[in-house]
Amino acid sequence: MSMQSRYQTVLRAIVFALFLLASAAASAQVTVSIVGNQGLAHISLTDGVSTYVADVTISFDSPANLTVAELNLTASLVNPADPALLTRLSNCSPACFVDPAFPMLVTVEPLTLPQMFMSGFDPNEATTGNLDFRNTYQFELHTANIDCTADPQGNCPTTPYRLFKAPVGGSFKDITTDVLKGSVRARGRGGSFSEFLIVEDVRASSTVEQGKANDLQGRIQSASIPVLLQSNLLSELASVQASVSLLNYAAAIANLEQLIADIEGNAGTAIANAWSSDHTLINDAGEMLSLARTLRYTLVRLQNGN
Repeated sequence: MSMQSRYQTVLRAIVFALFLLASAAASAQVTVSIVGNQGLAHISLTDGVSTYVADVTISFDSPANLTVAELNLTASLVNPADPALLTRLSNCSPACFVDPAFPMLVTVEPLTLPQMFMSGFDPNEATTGNLDFRNTYQFELHTANIDCTADPQGNCPTTPYRLFKAPVGGSFKDITTDVLKGSVRARGRGGSFSEFLIVEDVRASSTVEQGKANDLQGRIQSASIPVLLQSNLLSELASVQASVSLLNYAAAIANLEQLIADIEGNAGTAIANAWSSDHTLINDAGEMLSLARTLRYTLVRLQNGN
């Protein structure tokens, strides 16, 4: 090993150790680990009166550079009555609100570390050290602070709890793909990160469905994809909505599954499907798949009369 390579190795170790020490001091109640392709976190926060606990599982299909430092997962408590928070839920308020029994905000904002982990000395360095993944991740937030009534399969079909996601400081939107007993185990998918909340959403499912369909339509229209493919995806989504208008939810779900299959089949070729913490990549496939899968969740609720 050259002197420059040894220097860079030592420098990386020092910087990484300092980062972990700072993280431990700032997030002593958040324990994060990496197991295979999963990021795992156990969270315990107190407001001096009550303790709020949660387990977070983030599952990736094909991550690179997945480390505790890179994931940068933190948690904090919010005030459900905070006007700033209510503004961030304004697209569905007053029918959306945070339950005071579980006012926890989880933030996942992977770091950009090229200067920290790349010296420029070694021409054989092949990676920036930034977290990368393809398509989507599954985010699961499990807490015993709130509960739901489950069916024999463990689903909670009548619960109002949903998993919401927002860019840091931005508007929250429903990304739910499952709500399971345990006491509440909410899941969703994403093609990018930032902040996550469990929200009570008492809107009618038909209202939620229309909003999610509009979001998916807008995301398809903004994606940098071939015109013919874009037209086909929009046509399939129009078929979903036509079936919904006839209350034929089985057909709507079948049409949506075809749309999902077409996105997945073109991901990585006609549709960009990579995300990196340096924010140089636009994950069109991951974002569209996330929106399509949460739309499917709502269609299933409508099919089941919820």
